[in-house]
Amino acid sequence: MRKSGSALENLALVSYIGIAMMVPILAGVVGGRWIDERFGTRPVFLFILIFVGIMVGFRNVFAVTTRNLPPRKRR
Repeated sequence: MRKSGSALENLALVSYIGIAMMVPILAGVVGGRWIDERFGTRPVFLFILIFVGIMVGFRNVFAVTTRNLPPRKRR
């Protein structure tokens, strides 16, 4: 069993999780606004890409938090 990491390792992990969650959401906001301005569809693509960004962010957090877990054995 692995020992708990140091305070700096834990801080780095929390920062990484925050960045992994926020970057896709911000990309969705920027991309959605740009597409809406380009095609004149005001909030449509903004909301769609924010939702996609949230889903990608949660997938990133799930991947980061389950990276070091041992695989489950099938019965």
